[in-house]
Amino acid sequence: MADFTAIGNLFDYFWFSINIFIKIYMFDQIKNLKIEKQGTIIGKAVDLALIVDNFLLRIIFLLIWFAGAGSIVIIASDITNYAQVTKQVSGSAYIILGLFVIYLIVRTYYKIKLCYPKPIGIKEAIEKAKSGESFNLYEVFSFELAKVWNRGIGKDWQKKNSKDLLLALSESKDMAFVLARIGVPKGDIQELAKIILPNKSLIDFVARALKIAETESHHQIEVGDLFVAVSEYQSELNRFIEDMGLDIKDILNIVYWQTSVIRDGIKATKKLIDPDDLHLTGGIGRDWIYGYANLLKQYSRDLTETISHKGLGLEIVGHDKEIKAMEEALTRQTGGNAILVGDAGVGKRTTVLGFAKRVLEGRAIGSLKNKHVVEIDTDAILAGAGSGGDITARLTGVLNEAVHAGNMILFVDNIQNLFSSGDAGKVNATEVLLHYLESNGVYLIGTTDTSSFNKYIGTNGALMQRITKVNIEEPTKAEMVRILEDVVPNIEYHTSSLVTYQTIKETIKSADKYILNIPNPEKSITLLDGAAASASASRGKTIIVPKDIDSYIVEKYDVPPSEIGKGEKEKLLKLEEVMHKRVIGQNEAIDAIANAMRRSRAQITDSKKPIGSFLFLGSTGVGKTETAKALAESYFGEEGRMIRFDMSEYQNKQDIYRFIGSNITGEDYPGELTSKVREKPFSLILFDEIEKAHPDILNLFLQVLDEGHLTDGNGRRVAFTNTIIIATSNAGANIIRESISSGSEYEKTRQELLNYIQEKNIYRPEFINRFTQVVIFSPLSFEEINQVARLMLDKLIKDIRKNKGVELEILPDAVSKLAKLGFDPQMGARPMARAIQDKLENMLAKKLLSGDIKKGSKITVSGGDI
Repeated sequence: MADFTAIGNLFDYFWFSINIFIKIYMFDQIKNLKIEKQGTIIGKAVDLALIVDNFLLRIIFLLIWFAGAGSIVIIASDITNYAQVTKQVSGSAYIILGLFVIYLIVRTYYKIKLCYPKPIGIKEAIEKAKSGESFNLYEVFSFELAKVWNRGIGKDWQKKNSKDLLLALSESKDMAFVLARIGVPKGDIQELAKIILPNKSLIDFVARALKIAETESHHQIEVGDLFVAVSEYQSELNRFIEDMGLDIKDILNIVYWQTSVIRDGIKATKKLIDPDDLHLTGGIGRDWIYGYANLLKQYSRDLTETISHKGLGLEIVGHDKEIKAMEEALTRQTGGNAILVGDAGVGKRTTVLGFAKRVLEGRAIGSLKNKHVVEIDTDAILAGAGSGGDITARLTGVLNEAVHAGNMILFVDNIQNLFSSGDAGKVNATEVLLHYLESNGVYLIGTTDTSSFNKYIGTNGALMQRITKVNIEEPTKAEMVRILEDVVPNIEYHTSSLVTYQTIKETIKSADKYILNIPNPEKSITLLDGAAASASASRGKTIIVPKDIDSYIVEKYDVPPSEIGKGEKEKLLKLEEVMHKRVIGQNEAIDAIANAMRRSRAQITDSKKPIGSFLFLGSTGVGKTETAKALAESYFGEEGRMIRFDMSEYQNKQDIYRFIGSNITGEDYPGELTSKVREKPFSLILFDEIEKAHPDILNLFLQVLDEGHLTDGNGRRVAFTNTIIIATSNAGANIIRESISSGSEYEKTRQELLNYIQEKNIYRPEFINRFTQVVIFSPLSFEEINQVARLMLDKLIKDIRKNKGVELEILPDAVSKLAKLGFDPQMGARPMARAIQDKLENMLAKKLLSGDIKKGSKITVSGGDI
């Protein structure tokens, strides 16, 4: 099946470009726009800031702080009698303190209302512009943009061009953030500004920035919005951004990153002191929830209260669909309960926290906005309980108190612990919970992983009638960018580093490619945190670049680096030659494998399929397994990266559970295939004699070869993206021998064999077509057997030198004689190994035991000795 990833990306980029063109065209039609500072609130704020930023005033403000602090010390000393203070000094201190308080009030008003005034709404501005009414764009400038405009553009903006605008933007502290995340010095942008060709008036740029600000839900036009507008219009700047490995969408993300941090900081300040930004919490009675609820206080904590006092520390990005599904489930008339199902690290708990935040802010639907989200501590309930009855009593007491409170949503993280509680049969939480799940007095949210859901909940019809299942999926790549933007400041603080935006993109890409058995966002966050810590430990304060992610991946997960080194390039280009050092003949097979490896290592596509998948067909002893070993060594660096399965051991239907695992018996049974791939995700998997496996097992390969993953018997997804899959088969060996002996060409022989296999129904067409290539292994000629003998004997020489310290020389006539003895066109190289063992190794063993050959001696073997 063709890989449509690249086509999809191209379509996305095309559609994005069309949208930009349409939006620019629409604003070209708006004629009644102006940019005038006079009479605007933001203009007055900027003028005031110029006064306040005066050096002399700064000194005065510093003295006021000292005076205020001193007055507080004097008054405190007077009140506590710590020091004797005269009435005159005490009175003066109170006057100074009063003036200091007035100063703080004025300063706060300046910061909140003047530095960050509430401008006319962006949407209102857009409507005015479209209706033809004259609109002053300066009114919706952010404070920082207004300062930049005044400093770099001024009143005569009609006489300025895009060069002047880009130079002015480069001096902004907001642009310093954007440029730092791109990894570009301010000087590079200023040099670029000198060579760009002006092609638009400044009002065109600002008009476009207004539309960008609306799309990005900004309250004002930010410096970054205007920079994006310049990037769209100016081809030179656009090419510069592309050379940095970015595009316009990336710049928008960086601007979002910068503006969201500022906007969140403003909101956090305004929340405490701005009466226009008060929380709607549902009334004071909302906090009277416990009454006398001893067990509930002991075994729970109020998430809404925690978020209200301490905040989340992070923004909840994505999961809007899942939160909406939770709300709908909880507002059902009967069975208003939800269980969130997903792998560990996918964001189940984060989704609940996002829901709790909505409840706190009064944005939840229906009556949920007046509730408290309370987390039940299951570990505390289970800890120290003497029996299952004690656990049941605790749980019943907690639930009774929650029902009595009447306005609670109970959250149980890892709810499966209540069903298993360590020992099977220790507590039957199902019987306890069923009654309360039907009650309208309490709501329940639980989280669990897929395996536990299938084991404890999905099979229980009574539970499923009262609980709505909500699947928690991994965030999209776009969501992952913003999630990492949110966690990066914390990583930077702990590692004394700065993370570039390109590094965020590389983190998501590498985590998606190499960390396949852990979901996002956990794997991307863990990877970025580990790479930043590693780079900081080796270099001190540093900038984290994409190469740091690559180096950490290589070190931590033992995979080839994404950038191919000189030595590896030569190895890949000469892969056929490298493999032929171990494999004699079979040129077509080696060529097919080498080409597949080069395509994968060059990263031409982003396919999730295995690196390569091959069906090796040929009689025994022709080098199929040896080829697999040679590939494991040459591609992964060692023969030990090969995982081998003898498929003759999986001939029965029930053997499928040995292969992929199950939990039919009530306990997780790890599959032999799935567990080994989890342990070694970067490996070659060899399925010997695959025709002997049960047909149901062969059906598993359809998904693996086509989609690159497999769901094991416990419901967990196992990725095969970084594996090479080789299946060997002796099917049709007689067809190969007859065709080759008659002088048929390789491709004709291959087609005859495929027709034979399908006619005899050995393999179905859809199975054969899933492989990257079906490779035919020809019978070995005598000349090739002679070369095989030489390879085997060279290995014997190395082994006896290493193990016994004996130098062994085997003359050409001895090699030829052994080749004749071991030549069997039907059995390939296997008789050759037996001939060496019988005719040479036995002789050497006797001489070693008798003392005829000692350490340090040298022995020569001729044809006459065989």
